[in-house]
This record gives sequence, C-alpha cells and structure tokens, in this order.
Amino acid sequence: MTTEILDQNVLRDIRKLGPVDVVVGIPSYGNASTIAGVAEALGFGMDKYYQGAKVLMINSDGGSKDGTPEAFLSADVPDRICRMAILYKGTSGKGSALRAIFEVARETEARICIVADADSRSITPDWARQLGYPVFQENYGYVTPFYLRDKHDATITNSLVYPVTRALYGQRIRQPIGGDFALSRGLVCILRQDRFWESHPSIAKFGVDIWMTTTAICEGLRICQAALGVKIHDPKKPSRDLSPMFRQVVGTMFELMKRYDHKWLIIKHSQPVDIYGEYRFSEIEDIEIHPLVLLNKLKEGYQIYGDNIWKQVLSPENYEEVSQVCQKDYKKFIFPMDLWARVVFDFAVYYCWVPKEDHDSLLESMIPLYQGRTASFAKEMAILSDELADAFVDGCASVFERLKPYLLERWPRRC
Repeated sequence: MTTEILDQNVLRDIRKLGPVDVVVGIPSYGNASTIAGVAEALGFGMDKYYQGAKVLMINSDGGSKDGTPEAFLSADVPDRICRMAILYKGTSGKGSALRAIFEVARETEARICIVADADSRSITPDWARQLGYPVFQENYGYVTPFYLRDKHDATITNSLVYPVTRALYGQRIRQPIGGDFALSRGLVCILRQDRFWESHPSIAKFGVDIWMTTTAICEGLRICQAALGVKIHDPKKPSRDLSPMFRQVVGTMFELMKRYDHKWLIIKHSQPVDIYGEYRFSEIEDIEIHPLVLLNKLKEGYQIYGDNIWKQVLSPENYEEVSQVCQKDYKKFIFPMDLWARVVFDFAVYYCWVPKEDHDSLLESMIPLYQGRTASFAKEMAILSDELADAFVDGCASVFERLKPYLLERWPRRC
C-alpha cells in the first residue's frame, strides 16, 4: 500500500529518520497564506509540551501551485522538530493527503498522529497539547476537536453530520468532521488497512473525516473531544462552493450507515463524550450568510427536482410538506426541524436502494433542501448569540434522536 501513495524517495528519507514518537501531519492544497502559521504554532507547541519526544512534522500536499510546501518549510519552527514536505501520489484530495500521513506514521512507528487543517487562522501552540495529550498520556484512541465557531460556520456539520452521527451511533461528538484530530497507533493501523479506500473513492477527498470518526466509534476506540477555543479558518459558503464537499461527506455518511447498520440499529439513546480541557464561549468574527439567496436555491431546486426526484425519495406526507415550504415567501418561510430530519432519513433510505451510478444525482438533488434548512436556521438565529445558537443546534440534534424510530421503520435490512 505504501508504494501507492508515497514516492520511493520519500520512503527512503523517512526510513533514514528511524522511529519517532509523534507524527504531526498538515494536509494542504493552495494554503500558502496560512500554512506557515499552522506549522509554527504546532512546532512551538510540540517543543513546549513534548520535551524529550522525537517529533516529525509532515506537510502532505496535493500539488499546490502557490508555493504551499515552500511556505511550510520556511516557517519558524524549533530546530529539534524534523520537517518534511511530501507530494503524495494518486487522487488529489484531503483523504489522500491523510492517507500519506498515516503511512508515514506507520513507517516511523509513531505512538500518536496529530492532524491539523492548513487553513486555520486561530491555531495556537496549546492545540498540540489539547489534541495529543489524551492519546499520549491517557490512552484515548481518537480525539476530535471541540471548537467555538460562528453560528453560520460549519453548516453541513450543524444541520446534518452532527445530528445524524449522534442519533445513529449514540455519541455526542460535536465536530465529527472538524479537521483537527489526534489518533493512536492502533487507529492509524485500522484506517490505513481499511478496504474502504478502494471501494469508496469519496474518502480520498472530503469524505475522509466522517469516515475516520464513524470508524473510530464503531470499532470501539475510546474517544474524547479537545477544547481548542475559537476556530477561525477559510469557510465555504452554503450558497456556493459546497456541491462536491456535500456529495462526498453525505455520500460517505450514507455508505457508512450501510456498513455499520448492525451497530446503530440497536442504539436507542446518545451519551455525552468527554471534553479534555476547559472551554468557554466567546463571540467571534461573523460569517456573512444570505438566507434569501439560500431560499431561492431551495425554490429553484423544487422546480428542477420536485416532481423528478423528491417525489420518489420522500414519503407522500413529507413531499407535501416540502412543497408547501417551497411556496412560502421569505417573510413567512420556515423549514421545520422535524420535517428536515424526516427528509434526511428518507434520502438515507433511498440512497441504500438506488444503483451506485445514481448516487451523485441523488445527493445533488438534496443540496437545495439543505440550503433551505440553512436559510431557515439563519432566520431563526438572527438575534441569538453564538452560544445560544450552539445550544439550539444541540436541540435540533435531539429531534433527530427522537425521530430515529421513523428511520428504523423504513431502513431496508438488505443494506
């Protein structure tokens, strides 16, 4: 497998280093303006909190044209932190970048692997401790981030991935696809050997984060969340940019529902997940969102997909409710949370039945519905603080839990 993702010259250089204690991986593509700050924060954090440990920091790049690897190598990092910039082989995408990092961790026999997004503008040296210590000192197998984010950031997480993961697998992991993680050697071995790489190419791209988190849950790893404070990065706007990411993340999530239905079918309630470190809410820079634009996307989607796809996917009652929602003007518009949960479950069930070649078009047709729910959330949260909005997201996730029997009644056992 190593020969598929790592160049032989890279392998030779890595093997010359010998075993290390910690691999720090930064996947990147076109992040020249931010990656040096990420490398410096993690470098000084590793130097401060992992004294005596041998650390290798890797930039796994997808062929950036803006000088990202050069920016990484020019960062002001303590001399004892070994650094390498590598160009992975194969499909370009975040998942492939992480796969290369996992191979480096295996080759170096690292005890832990820490991964951080290259576009973070709020990362501090303390993140190295918060992410790594639960694995390094307390035998956790997987650490996910616990951020403070603007209420309009991470809309796919808030409206879909968090509530579905919580309802299905019974763990309240607030940021299942946050982008900053820590993994034990055992989990790295599980992930790098998984045949999902070959059968589901979406995990070579943005589907990788939800696959990692779901695999960690279902394979029985001890999981905690690291309190990291504010998350400021380069967000994608739900009115554009998100189509490939949406299809890759949600498609992977639906595939994992099929793979692990023997796990989630018997789970009835969710439980809190430990948070490592202290956190407190603070208001952060606002992310601009345009609910009227999103509502128009929903209306356009109804014209394109309503009779064509939605009518087939949704139950008659849900289709009628969605039709009524799409007829409302902005002043009266609301996309109820219980309807949204049933819509998501309807799509998950239908995804399980349709041929693989129809998956992309099915997921594409779901995007206007997600945009409509996002518009509704923006209206509902207009006067609320980020802290109250976060509590509201938790309440929305509980609706998915409450409606899980709706999914159980419809889930085809052949999946």
